Amino acid sequence: MTRRALEKPTETILVAVLLAALSVPALGHPEHGADDGGIVKHPSETGNYVRLDDVDFSASGTVTGILVNRSGDILRDVRLLVRYNWHWRNELEPGDDSPARSSYFTIAKDVPALGTVPFRYTPSPPLPIRADGHFSPSIEVARYTQVRLKKVLRKIER
Repeated sequence: MTRRALEKPTETILVAVLLAALSVPALGHPEHGADDGGIVKHPSETGNYVRLDDVDFSASGTVTGILVNRSGDILRDVRLLVRYNWHWRNELEPGDDSPARSSYFTIAKDVPALGTVPFRYTPSPPLPIRADGHFSPSIEVARYTQVRLKKVLRKIER
């Protein structure tokens, strides 16, 4: 710690508080509350709640798999990101027209609590067939809305 920092601890505390405040999401941020009372989740938060199983990419680029909801809440508007990375046969002299692309698609169904939903995505237009390289596709959960189920308490009268 520098001598100046020791002389002005108030400045040091103020800077620390400001840095901490910047790292906390704003309460009114639009992605922290959906119209239906859900909470929108981002990829960094999906590991505990959502999993993609049995993912398969065909030669044409069609991807299939199963979306697994590992939470006790309904998942809605699950958006997946499919990337078709292109690897040139000769990386030292790549071409000018890389066919690489990325696409988002949304699962049409709600994923029930602790349930699964199969998915299928076919790129449009289709991936080109080329001899100057190959695609290496990948898929990930981009975001989703987690709809919390409300517990209903009943008063039993005797």
